[in-house]
Amino acid sequence: MVAATISGCGFIEDPDSPAPKLPLPPETNIAYGPDLGCTDVNGSPTGAPASDCGGAQQLDIYRSPQPGPNPVLLWFHGGGFVAGDKAGDVSAYLEAALNDGWDILAVDYRLTTSTGENEFPTAIQDAKRAVRWVKANAEEQDWDPNNVAAMGESAGGNIAAMLAASTNQAELEPTDLPAELSGSATAPIDSTVIASIALIPVTDLTLFAQNDVWGDLVNRYVGCSSDSKLCEAGYQLGSVQTHVTPQSRPLLSLHGINDPLAAPQQGVLLREAYSAAGIPERFRQVVVSDGPERYQGHEVDYKRFVGDFVEFFNAAKTT
Repeated sequence: MVAATISGCGFIEDPDSPAPKLPLPPETNIAYGPDLGCTDVNGSPTGAPASDCGGAQQLDIYRSPQPGPNPVLLWFHGGGFVAGDKAGDVSAYLEAALNDGWDILAVDYRLTTSTGENEFPTAIQDAKRAVRWVKANAEEQDWDPNNVAAMGESAGGNIAAMLAASTNQAELEPTDLPAELSGSATAPIDSTVIASIALIPVTDLTLFAQNDVWGDLVNRYVGCSSDSKLCEAGYQLGSVQTHVTPQSRPLLSLHGINDPLAAPQQGVLLREAYSAAGIPERFRQVVVSDGPERYQGHEVDYKRFVGDFVEFFNAAKTT
């Protein structure tokens, strides 16, 4: 798969209109782990956004109208690893994936707090736990455990890309797995995805930390402050390209040419890592160079590319 610069084709949304979102599904705030975020002393939801409480290990399930067992697409929201929420975050254009037979699970993950909780790799561990939860519950939920994929935007793009890149890397796995999420010696449960799509992803934290607004928050995520050597070590560990191996899964990375947070150079670093690992065919980069300014920056033109997204995931499906 090779890099492609997209220009002069397809439909463009009205740049003055907000991108439409799917309505919340009936199945919301399903626990895939013990941390429920914003709950009261009785364990009941308070109604506050998960980001107000350092995130949560919960997800919302959007069901396909197609009969199962269905492949599953895990969606990870953005927010710089310190903010954001799954609720109402899934693009309405991803209904194309639902209609094609994919169930979409919008995942909340624990966020790094101002007091230093949930630093890297907590968010990655939560994502891997969510993959395991899907596979462990596949029969009950009418899912195909052999076809689990990931997709995310901005910081969520980093997380989705990490799932593809860091296959079989024990240091990023959750350390508190119950038996039902780890499986047995004869029937292990793993956190491998078949493929990921990273939308406007902040995959290189060294470059992301150079942004005047987000720099201090990136430092919070990797657990450093003014120690430049410590910060740089954290940036490296949190950057997707440093985890690419010959076992990494297919990854599509989409960037806006004028993106101040996730510049195309971050995708170039990923492409080089996939090439160095001997699997260049598993990486594809798309760079958007036309259309309204927001689509050249830190926005995603779902309407134009959703067909490509669905095609990419379907091509990765196992039989």
